[in-house]
Amino acid sequence: MKLVSGYNAFCEAALKSHPDQLRPHEYFDWAIALRNVVNAEGSDRFAKPSARGWNSSFHAKLFPNQHTKLGVLAQTYKGLLNLKTPFDLYLYTRLIWELQPRTILELGSLQGGSGLWFADQMSVLCDEQGEVHSFDINTECIHENARHPSVTFHQIDLSDPDNFDEELLVRLPHPWLVIDDAHVQIFHVFRYLQQFLISGDYYVIEDCPLHANSEIIEGLHSIEQLGFLTDTYYTDAFGTNFTCAPNAWLRKS
Repeated sequence: MKLVSGYNAFCEAALKSHPDQLRPHEYFDWAIALRNVVNAEGSDRFAKPSARGWNSSFHAKLFPNQHTKLGVLAQTYKGLLNLKTPFDLYLYTRLIWELQPRTILELGSLQGGSGLWFADQMSVLCDEQGEVHSFDINTECIHENARHPSVTFHQIDLSDPDNFDEELLVRLPHPWLVIDDAHVQIFHVFRYLQQFLISGDYYVIEDCPLHANSEIIEGLHSIEQLGFLTDTYYTDAFGTNFTCAPNAWLRKS
């Protein structure tokens, strides 16, 4: 995987030139530890949602400091609304580099700023330019400046997953990154879309798991039964579940 390649290359160079510095408590020992953490095949990195608690570091959208909260919710990209925390934007950048997605499905378009951001990130970070497909019922709110050759906006009522164009989903190339920021029938939509995902694809559920009520917990348990694991490298990168998607950076086994 691309994410670990840089650590592997550094460790190989350090081992060749400075082998003593790779021993525990020496100058470069952190590189060995981090290489193991980011290894996508590492058994410790992926966890069953049911095995994780709901303890969380403060999430930026829930900070008691009103100025911090407003700062997060006032995020823009190229002048368009992009309501994601700086922490999650960085996590998505890392995941796009690691996964090299050919398709990003975004549920919830708002003004189109996030779809545009995802397309630009793919153009910089991916070896092959992928496609962004963004779905929302209120497509009249999408700004003309969000238009991009790799972004397609679809008008759809997500309250009924059967409204998806199955022929479109079947033809879209993998790997996939699905981002649910629509908050509409999230587990019904998940159960529909997961049948089109293959091993290694990702599905991120934003905001809703912050509430961690019985419905959310039961829903994530059902997701586990469908063969998805929580990628703790993303949920815990800045502290336990310090993300808009606690326990819900999900990878299909």
